[in-house]
Amino acid sequence: MDELTFPYELNGEYYAKVSDFADEFLDYTEKFNFKSDEESLEALCIGVYWYLYGTTALDLNSNIHHALANLAEYRRAFPEDKIFIDELRGKLLTKFLFRPFQKNDEELTSQNLDMLINFLEATGDYMDQIPHFRNFSHDLGDCLELTKWFCRTSGKYLGEYTSNLDEYLKNNGSSHLMEEDVIFYHGHELEYHLNMLGAEIMNRMYRPDYVKRQRKAILLPSCMNSNNKNCRAKEDRLGDVCTFCNPKCNVYKITKDYPDCEVYIISHESTAFKGARKEDKDELGIVGITCVLNLISGGWKASNLSIPPQCILLDHVACKSHWLKEDIYGKINDSELKKKI
Repeated sequence: MDELTFPYELNGEYYAKVSDFADEFLDYTEKFNFKSDEESLEALCIGVYWYLYGTTALDLNSNIHHALANLAEYRRAFPEDKIFIDELRGKLLTKFLFRPFQKNDEELTSQNLDMLINFLEATGDYMDQIPHFRNFSHDLGDCLELTKWFCRTSGKYLGEYTSNLDEYLKNNGSSHLMEEDVIFYHGHELEYHLNMLGAEIMNRMYRPDYVKRQRKAILLPSCMNSNNKNCRAKEDRLGDVCTFCNPKCNVYKITKDYPDCEVYIISHESTAFKGARKEDKDELGIVGITCVLNLISGGWKASNLSIPPQCILLDHVACKSHWLKEDIYGKINDSELKKKI
């Protein structure tokens, strides 16, 4: 088998480095007088997305925005029509939203923020960020200054973990043209670093509320099954539950190692919490395991439901749904999971 190239890959030093980066980031943000660490993260997200996507957002036709946003909403409401909707969205996204990266130096005004939100809504990939951006009230100029600092600094801490991204996209990028994940798949290196930093900040923000919750759940992606084609997990309200069919499987091991936790297999980030009830929102704290570009959206999805999250990254991508030609075995840092629980 040829050696695989991943868009990102972690090592044993990653969690210490991203913690140091978060310390420096939060120290730097003190000059802006944000109301909270969450507002500083919102500001950085707005600034980075504006830098990466602002040029396209300013050119986005309102009819295309509404068509794509409505299709994304329809897909969430009627997943049984996924194949048809994804095919149509993929063609529209590739034709109207997918552009080679061109850095954006335009001023960020409230009107331009609305246009950025329209772009993010059209992609369908940022729905859990959008409520935070709509309610953002801090000086937008600070978003840009914070982003300039981030562009200068993130590579020092996190660049080694995305060093193969350009090669990966060069070798594989054309395979996702006309696909509904074309924007997601072609995420810029800065977006990887943003999610890495964002996950660390969220872990700190939500830790006190997570610790207080009487129920804990671990949410695992299906790529952590040793052989997900033959997995015998049973469907449950919050996800699939391991039936201990294979002792070599990571899901088996984690379920056995943490008997006091609920453990669920989540087939896709979009399906997480669909079966959540009021008692879950009142009682549950979660540890979510996912690949990098889902970290911020997943954290805010949980928080928006009043479920305090903790995040752990997959060491590298593992599924053929988005990233690889064939599924491989997803892995995590076991000691980090133990710390988070």
